[in-house]
Amino acid sequence: MQKPGSIFLENRIFFTGYILFLAISLFFLLIYAKVPGFFLLNGYHSGPLDMFFLIYTNVGDGLFSIGIFLFLLWLRKPSPGWEIVFAFLLSGLAVQILKNAFPMPRPRTLIGDEHYNYFIKEVTHVGYASFPSGHTATAFGTAALLSIFTKKKTYTLLFLTAALLVAYSRIYLGQHFLQDVFAGALIGVPSALVVYSVFKAHPRLIDKLTREKRKLK
Repeated sequence: MQKPGSIFLENRIFFTGYILFLAISLFFLLIYAKVPGFFLLNGYHSGPLDMFFLIYTNVGDGLFSIGIFLFLLWLRKPSPGWEIVFAFLLSGLAVQILKNAFPMPRPRTLIGDEHYNYFIKEVTHVGYASFPSGHTATAFGTAALLSIFTKKKTYTLLFLTAALLVAYSRIYLGQHFLQDVFAGALIGVPSALVVYSVFKAHPRLIDKLTREKRKLK
């Protein structure tokens, strides 16, 4: 039986980086208002960076999580695969509840094209579904579970960096404010830990899910 707190100790690289990200973000949010902070974080843009983040931001998409799930099943590692899927569903549910309960304008809606030159036509969203960032929640949840399951704990730094880049991509592309990605990270990792704890307490769930999947084939 895993001792309480051992999961954090064994994965201290990821969780230390995660806490540092939250702490630095919170400090930034306390100093800068939403719009000035958005401008400060978007001080530099270029064509290559636009292309990179336009592609890379999809790492936080639900389809990417499904792709990881299928890849892990192919590797005969169903446990992390199923947990990534359920973490995505749990965090996604929380994100959608908050988006509807607290409708907040996206950067393009609040700022407008006339005050910011880097919104991308037919890419940057408008509307009132800015808070929180679903891509960030998915990315951090997936990164947390991959960090927990990997045997080479130095890889956790890679997973953390991947999640951080997704979070920044949402700001760089003008889809979200820092407040939104901060909230997304706060949702993603706890969702992953809840799912991990449930599956840890009920190990036969993996076998049941795998059998049900085979029946559907």
